Amino acid sequence: MSEAAKQLILVRPATADDAEPLAAVYVDSAEHHLRLDPSLYTQHTLGEITERYRRRLPLGDDAEILVADIAGEVVGWVEIQLRPPGGEPRMLRDALTAEIDIAVLSDYRGARIGSDLLAAAEEWAAARHVEFMTVEVHTANVDAARFYQDHHGWRTAGLFMLKRPEPAS
Repeated sequence: MSEAAKQLILVRPATADDAEPLAAVYVDSAEHHLRLDPSLYTQHTLGEITERYRRRLPLGDDAEILVADIAGEVVGWVEIQLRPPGGEPRMLRDALTAEIDIAVLSDYRGARIGSDLLAAAEEWAAARHVEFMTVEVHTANVDAARFYQDHHGWRTAGLFMLKRPEPAS
């Protein structure tokens, strides 16, 4: 992507009209994740995911989807979901948290779009007095882990572990 094109990245809230472009980015990202771990990830059709976004948009006050728009084309998105404190005693500090998920079209990865989306998500979260932001990254997704840790100051605070139970006999 040219420097001129990088200057034209607009990060804005998603609208219902963005359902199909959001789905296209989602499907592209799902294909990437399926290659990382076919035992865990699955693929859905563009139509299924488009319909999912049509049903969900607009979101409530506790969530937002921001899109990266270049000349009218949605090339990435970040979804942010607030998780309020539960009030129950637990080891982890009970705090307002924002969970995020980012996807960028494969042709645009490495072109600052994820960074712009992440900065916008952090701004959105800070405006709502969020104490922690979280993101899940598959261990095989080394580029994503490096993006968060090396370029944006995130740190690993735990591991999401997974096991399929043995079938009952």
